[in-house]
Amino acid sequence: MPHDSPPLPSFVKLARARRLLAQGHCQESLAVALEALLQELDLLRHSLLALQTVAPSELTPPVPPGEAEPPQPDYYWLPPATPRLLH
Repeated sequence: MPHDSPPLPSFVKLARARRLLAQGHCQESLAVALEALLQELDLLRHSLLALQTVAPSELTPPVPPGEAEPPQPDYYWLPPATPRLLH
């Protein structure tokens, strides 16, 4: 499968980070890699926001009143722990 599209900027930055790491520039390599990751996360955030506007507001059908689950308590009591002696 031919790959005619140019590499994404984040891939270029990660390749640069690998080169810097190979040259022993660890701190600079980490900074470039983090910048690439932040760029990808920002792109993902924009994509998710776009999907949110396109997707229907309710993805699951409402549960009929007779089939609703009973409310669960907000807390659970655990029995007191007994100390274990290790010899």
